[in-house]
This record gives sequence, C-alpha cells and structure tokens, in this order.
Amino acid sequence: MTPMESQKNNPAQQNYRVTVVIPTYKRADILPHLLSALKRQTYQNFDLVVVVKPSGDGTEELLKQASTILKINTVIQTQGYIVDAYFLGVKHSTGDIVALLDDDALPADNWLEETVKIFKTQNFAGVTGDSFPVLLKNGQMQIIAESETPSVLSHYEFALFGRPLKGLEEYKNCIANSGIVYERGNNAYWRKRGATKALLRGPSMAVLGDVLRSIDLPSEWILGCAWEMVLGWQLWKRGYTMIYSPNVKVYHIVHGRTSSRDFLNPRTDLLWAVEAELLFYRLYHDEPQLSTISKLESDILRVVHSLKYLRSNSKYHLRMAEGIFLGNIIGAKWVLCKMLGASYSPLTDLMKFRSKK
Repeated sequence: MTPMESQKNNPAQQNYRVTVVIPTYKRADILPHLLSALKRQTYQNFDLVVVVKPSGDGTEELLKQASTILKINTVIQTQGYIVDAYFLGVKHSTGDIVALLDDDALPADNWLEETVKIFKTQNFAGVTGDSFPVLLKNGQMQIIAESETPSVLSHYEFALFGRPLKGLEEYKNCIANSGIVYERGNNAYWRKRGATKALLRGPSMAVLGDVLRSIDLPSEWILGCAWEMVLGWQLWKRGYTMIYSPNVKVYHIVHGRTSSRDFLNPRTDLLWAVEAELLFYRLYHDEPQLSTISKLESDILRVVHSLKYLRSNSKYHLRMAEGIFLGNIIGAKWVLCKMLGASYSPLTDLMKFRSKK
C-alpha cells in the first residue's frame, strides 16, 4: 500500500494541510532528487510553493513536469535575495502549517509526518529538526560522519560573550545580550538527547501558517545570515514556543557554500561576517536586554581570537576581524539613522562587499 493509499484509509491523519515553501536558484541538478523525496512523503496533504529566481538552467521545466504528480505553485522572484524569496513564498502559502525547506535539503520520507505530529499533539508554534550532512554521488546519498560537539563555547567564553536573553537559557540555540548566537551543541550531540526547546534554525523549519503569514521581515539581508534566529526571536517575543525534534530529519547536501543566490561566485567570508555582526543592530531598538558593554566585550574577544589563529589561516581570520569592524560601522550608522529618522538600509553598504574575494 502506498503512503497516499494508507492515508486515504485514515482521514484523521489528513486534517492539517501543509504548504512547503522552497526558494531555488540554479539547482536543476539537485531538484529531481528533492522532488522525488517529496513524492515519497508518508504524509500527503501538502502543496508546494517553489520560488524560482530565473537562471536559464531548466528549473521551470522540471517543476512543470513534476506538477503532474505534485501540487506545485511556481512563483517567479524578480528582485531581492534569499529572505525575500522565503517570504514571497509565504505570501502565496495557504496551509495550516508552512514548512520552509532549502533547495539542497532532501527530506526523510516521514519528514512531514513527524512535523505534523508535533503540531497535533503539542502546543508549539514552530518546529526545527535534525540535519545530516551528505554527499550525493551517482544519485546515492552518503552520510558524512559527525562527532558530537556539546557547545561551541567554553565556560570562560560564555562569561565574556554575554548572557542568553532571559527566557532563552534552556534553548538549544539562543541569542545573547551581546547579539551573538549561542549554539548549545551540534546536531550529532542533540539527536542522542531528544527534543528540546530551540529557536528556528537549519535547512528545514515549520511554523503555524496564520502566525507566519502575520510576520514580515524587512528586506535587509543579502546572504540571510541569522535570519532564522530573528524569525524565531519574533515568535518568542509574541509568546510562542518552538521545539527542536531529532525525528524531523533532512539530508543536507554538501557541495560548497549555498547562501548566495544572486551571483556566480560563492559568498565571501567577509560579507557573511558583516551580516552576522548586524544581528545586534537588527534587534537593538526592540530587545531591551541587549547590552553595548557585552557587545564590546565579545567584539574584543573575537578579534583577539582571530589574531591568535592568524598563522593557521591568515586570509580567513583577517576577514573575520575585518567583518567585526565593518559590521559595527554599518550597524552604528543604521542605528543613528533610525534615531534621526533618516532613510537608510544596510543593503546600501552590504552590496559593496559582494564582489570581494
């Protein structure tokens, strides 16, 4: 019996309709594998909104062919970047649940089934799950072995990087009052420890449809660094709770850096570092727990860290230090313009780093 036939015999399992939003750009080589994974879903009450940034690689034709089996609404993106693409898709969504999926992430067959199960049985507004790094060779997945990493920070570094925002102390990932993102262990660590509270993160997420459609993130990213954390923060500020579940699984294809969708060269470490620095300034007026003193302490520590390891990879660590410096300049300019009521978008300056190697 196929998954579709099984669910037809159990209508109660079909009472949540899901819209899966997938932004895509130059992924014609991967999309057939992704679409096949969606066809195999054990939960079939879903439709797709695929946001395509045209590239001439045949993506539109692939989607047209797949629409004979899957319910696909193809939306063309004519401007903007990755965050704009996601929210363009959200605007075209109609599901009770909206799942956000990267175009290089292959969902496990029960990905939607496990996602819906959480919304049906527990009081959560958002779900994020496990992600296995894989190589795709001759159409077959090869899972890359991972070592458990309990935390990216030592106790000493936690003290200097700032404190988690009150209310996020027990979250798998959280935002510190210095504007730094805390990751309390990698997926290999948490998949052995079960579900836990978490802000949204990773190549797949799901949010209650009406809640997500009531949110609109400003178009102020190029690469989208930490945009999921900002979305999760918005949900948390509204009083909603989110969860990480290792049962919600996708296989994330490793093929180089993937955040850049609008130009041929991979994103640069510098641009990513600058966008990461702007998290503090994105939230500055709306999150009273943020501390400029904690921000300064974390900046000094991170610059010292980059200089300490300069010999191991001088180009990378110099870009990290440069990103901290430039990010703070842009961020301060952003805050000052807001205070003065002047019109300014950080995109004006972020665009200058796009072509740097």
